[in-house]
Amino acid sequence: MKVFLFLFLSILLFGCKYDNSKWETLKDNSKVNGTVENAIYFQDTLRGLIGGFKLVENINSKNLDNLDCIPIIYFTKDGGINWKSIDIKEVKEGTIDNLRLSGDTIICQIDSLVLKSNNLGKNWNLIEKSNYIKLNEKYFPNANQYKKLYNDFEFESKKYTIKESYKNKNIDLIICYGEETMTDYYFYSRDKGKNWIYLQNETGSNRYKFLLNDEYIISYHYYFGLQKIKLK
Repeated sequence: MKVFLFLFLSILLFGCKYDNSKWETLKDNSKVNGTVENAIYFQDTLRGLIGGFKLVENINSKNLDNLDCIPIIYFTKDGGINWKSIDIKEVKEGTIDNLRLSGDTIICQIDSLVLKSNNLGKNWNLIEKSNYIKLNEKYFPNANQYKKLYNDFEFESKKYTIKESYKNKNIDLIICYGEETMTDYYFYSRDKGKNWIYLQNETGSNRYKFLLNDEYIISYHYYFGLQKIKLK
């Protein structure tokens, strides 16, 4: 009995250091054009936004390559199976840096501008123009904010360097450089960093991630489409 109890407690204490969940790739029935890995926000598992920019040829462009960088947003209401493009005609050039969604209201940041739409992007109003960092802190202060840290991190005597950090109410997620080049290592904690759980590793990328309800990691991949991991 004592041996069984010891083994059971060992599993509880040490067996939870590894999650090993992998990305679930959702079937994408619509074409998403442009680079849309810059910003992501999901209200729930179905309704969400991704944003970035697309390059449009313009012979009158001020750029030497005659290409304008146009901000673009895509909206889904079925968890990434179908996407609807949202244009922001009020802004001629730039890229989407931050997004928020609540019902039919979208707030987005494009460099030093913050715009708001109350009808899922049909009409936009400029609500503030200011310093980029001040706008970021004022309109996008949620705990899920992305940060680059480059701090040292150690897990089971192996050394890593933190390149990204995401935080929600009860989850801390870090993505690190590690033993292999061009590889991202994922770890998360449910106790404010006291104990860490290894999740997975994958080919390195700069795509943004989103923590939803301390339960899912959601991200958009340019080739695979929307992906999510359910945390154990």
